[in-house]
Amino acid sequence: MYTKTLTFPLFGTDRKSKSIVIGWVGLSIAILCASTSTTYAKILTGALSPLTLLFVSESIVLIFTVLSFGFVPIIEELFKKRKRYLFPLILVGITNSIIAPLLIFTGLQMSQAINAELYLRTYAIFLFIFASIFLREKITRTDIFALMCTFSGVLIVAMKGFTSGFVTERGDLLILSGALTYAIGGVIFKKKLHKIHPELVLFVRGVTAIAFFLAVSPFLENNLLAEVKLFPYEMIGALIGYGLIARFLYLFSFYESIERLPIHTVSMLLPLITIGSLLFSRAMLKEEIAWYHILGGVMIILGSIVMQLSAKHFKGKHLSWHLRHSNRHHI
Repeated sequence: MYTKTLTFPLFGTDRKSKSIVIGWVGLSIAILCASTSTTYAKILTGALSPLTLLFVSESIVLIFTVLSFGFVPIIEELFKKRKRYLFPLILVGITNSIIAPLLIFTGLQMSQAINAELYLRTYAIFLFIFASIFLREKITRTDIFALMCTFSGVLIVAMKGFTSGFVTERGDLLILSGALTYAIGGVIFKKKLHKIHPELVLFVRGVTAIAFFLAVSPFLENNLLAEVKLFPYEMIGALIGYGLIARFLYLFSFYESIERLPIHTVSMLLPLITIGSLLFSRAMLKEEIAWYHILGGVMIILGSIVMQLSAKHFKGKHLSWHLRHSNRHHI
């Protein structure tokens, strides 16, 4: 007699169902972990310089990449690539792992974590504009609608719900500049490096950032050793949270999710990180979430979702590689 095995929507008995469960768990953990990133970075800016935070952040990405894919295989794959990829790889390392993070971490010293999280979403606007200009990608009406939603969300936050003029703090401008610089690196990746596995790009980015840190650190008054000696014990929890939770655990869970779930499912749910970041900043830093933060955040998330649905150039492997390369690796 045939006996049917009962299964629940999320808990199946076969290997595929278990893989899907792991994917959903990984995506949930990734969203929660990434929601802590801006807040922990903001806390650490009170004790660590932007250059040291750059070193910590990129070192963790580099360690994760090596542990996940192996040092020898990465090196062998790099040597197989043609020399014409060398300059774009270094250029992306300079823009995305040196200039952009330094601008963002410096801006965080002078800006609220809530504002920083929302302003960082302008990366999608800059990337889309640069892609249309330099890559000749076609802009549709849906794309324009998505851009208008994202831009209006940022404008609502900057003008405090249109109750004041367009006056942004220096920290906010630095964060916007960081998002713009990061988008430049994204365009270079799409134009020159789209045929290279993104983990190779992450490896070169990490090496470039660490090499830069080692080169300039000895000439600075407050180098790494001095900052370690003066580092407050009460911030050790934030340092562990940033390194272990917001960076390493996030990356691990994120990669687990995109290996097991449809890539469009992952890309559609990642904007929830913005909501989590605002709530975490409120809980940890006691920052006020004003009504214009909520309204601006909704518009930004809406624009991000519409952009993901309409972007013809982000399909299948291209979308997967774009997410692997660019998703929240700047902070």
